[in-house]
Formats: sequence, C-alpha cells, structure tokens
Amino acid sequence: MPDRRYRVLALATHPVQYMTPIFRRMAKHPSLDFHVAYCTLRGAEAGHDPEFGADIQWDVPLLDGYSWTHVPNRGSGAESFFGLSNLRMGKLIRSGNYDVVLCFIGYVRATFWIACLASKFSKVAFIFGRMQLRSPLATDATGKFPSRNFSGHTCSAWPIR
Repeated sequence: MPDRRYRVLALATHPVQYMTPIFRRMAKHPSLDFHVAYCTLRGAEAGHDPEFGADIQWDVPLLDGYSWTHVPNRGSGAESFFGLSNLRMGKLIRSGNYDVVLCFIGYVRATFWIACLASKFSKVAFIFGRMQLRSPLATDATGKFPSRNFSGHTCSAWPIR
C-alpha cells in the first residue's frame, strides 16, 4: 500500500459509457481516493436523449464501481454557457480537500469556471483539456503522472500548490 493516497475529483457533464471503465479503474488504484461529480444524470437511466433524438438505455451500468455524486444543475440544461450552472460544485471542491480536480467539462460552460475558480482559491491543481491516455493510469519515465501532453493532445494543468 502506498504511503499516501491522492484525493482526485473528476468533473463530468453526465455519465457516458466510454468513461465508466476509466473511472472504475481509477477508483481501484491504491494511490487514489477517487470521486466523480456529475452535472446531470442524463444517460444514467433510460430516457429520451435530445442529442440522439431517440430513447436511449445503455447496456452497461454507468454508475457502478466508483464513488460519485450528482451536483444539482441550476441552469436550463440547454447547450449554452448557463445551460450547466452547478453552483454547488464550488462548495464541493472547497470542502473536499482534494489534491487535484480533473475537469471533463468544456470551458464554454459556467460550471467549468465555477470549478476553475474554486480550485484556484482552494489551491487545488486543476487539469482540463482533451486528454487521451493510452492507459487511464499512464505515467512518464519517472513514474509520475505527466502534466502537459497526453498522446499528442494538449492538456492544461494549473498546479497551484
């Protein structure tokens, strides 16, 4: 068992089938105390998906195998800046004593900026961008998590500590 477990909070707009295996794997890693915060639960249960224009039910459970929470959305849910406005996300970050926040929410949403500012004021590293890892737990040659480039895609990291 490692000497220290890093507290990691992943922020996501909603549960999606391709992220679930990555979240499960991170939750099992002995060095991580991993938690996911969702802006909405659209897709977790059967229902109409406006992006697909059809009723959808995934064939895999999307919320099993890792710790998660739903942060209520005060926005309209529309594809707009204020469509995702999860004001309590800031409180979750400030009170969670996290080491890092992984943000899978685009900067064109209010929730991104709420999380970004809460991370900055809490002195928590804030990582965002288009990350494509060969492995969800890929490390560089020194055994540490890389901070700038993941398989050719840019990723911004603001280590504030």
